[in-house]
Amino acid sequence: MSARMDYRFARRLASLEASATAAMTARVAQMRAAGIKVISFSVGEPDFDTPEPIKQAAIAGIQANHTHYTPTGGTLELRKVIAARVSADQGLSYGIGQVTVTTGAKEALYLAFQALCDEGDEALIPAPYWVSYVEQAKLAGATPVTPQTSEQTGFKLTPDQLRASLSERTRIVVLNSPSNPTGAVYSAEELAALAAVLRDHPAIIITDEIYDAISYVPYTRLLRVAPDLAERTLVVNGAAKAYAMTGWRVGYVAGPQPIIEAIKAIQSHTSTHTSSISQDAALAAYTPNPDIEATVAAMTAEFQRRRDLILGLLAEIPGVTCTVPDGAFYVFPNVSALLNRPLRNGKVCTTSDELNLYLLEEAHIACVAGEAFGAPGYLRLSYATGSEEIRVGMQRFREAVLGNDAA
Repeated sequence: MSARMDYRFARRLASLEASATAAMTARVAQMRAAGIKVISFSVGEPDFDTPEPIKQAAIAGIQANHTHYTPTGGTLELRKVIAARVSADQGLSYGIGQVTVTTGAKEALYLAFQALCDEGDEALIPAPYWVSYVEQAKLAGATPVTPQTSEQTGFKLTPDQLRASLSERTRIVVLNSPSNPTGAVYSAEELAALAAVLRDHPAIIITDEIYDAISYVPYTRLLRVAPDLAERTLVVNGAAKAYAMTGWRVGYVAGPQPIIEAIKAIQSHTSTHTSSISQDAALAAYTPNPDIEATVAAMTAEFQRRRDLILGLLAEIPGVTCTVPDGAFYVFPNVSALLNRPLRNGKVCTTSDELNLYLLEEAHIACVAGEAFGAPGYLRLSYATGSEEIRVGMQRFREAVLGNDAA
């Protein structure tokens, strides 16, 4: 008789939560395959096509047989162009040794946590937060510390909150602007105030700038107002959002060379590098090109129009309020007034997670519950979809939550 299979998993998985956004995407795909017409506000990717010059660069790479391994962390040409881009963005000088290319910004963040955190460390992650920050910190052995921001501060961390949340165990502080899920954008003054607190603590700072191109207000970066923090700041970004390249899986992390070398050491034993063809595409994306820049600007202008559209429609739904996001392509409405009261057909939801599932089953619209972002009582809706879908989806939302007493 053969030995019994032992499906025993690593202890680090015990507290791991699956990605709520990925789970909702999979659920939508299942429902659509069954013939149900679901309108999705759950996926965080532009609905635009990758700009043509970027696609042509990838095709040229295939024809030139750029189909072999590249150096760990990307080709010299791509890292050189990204280093120039980061230098221009941050107002500082970055060399190619301070940049590594990753398989999306998500891998950049994962590798940073793995390189920097040990058991017993803390990672300070303001809530609401992107779903993977907390889980990646836990996978690296760190304990997430999640100070709760509020609508009153525009979902932005205050200096007092930062100061109160730091401890001798704090290893990493994560800042995300524009924010997923709230669309919050920190001003120069707000970043300078946070920097004043961070100067008194040796934590490594990760500034996630993946939505930097999609800002409807003047955009400022931490290192623009606090260049003295560069020696302990990692800048994470990628091509996914700005250039509608989510499927190409190209991100990067830039920062102090010793940390980048540690990250590349892990890369050398994991992914090694992202697709060589994706790197050719990213080289075109990050090389200055007026046509591509005009396409990105037009895409951002369209996102702003959609933001205004969905905000207006949400305001017409009784029990829903929403702050105005200054960037990214998400709204984060407060739906707490819809809880613990009859909705259509007498349905009562006690949590925003239950409401989210109700909207999926009853109205066939897909959102993501605030619980996934550390903010119960809210929903995240992506408006990276067509205007007509936004109108129809918000009408479904309204009809689904109008209870018998709200006619």
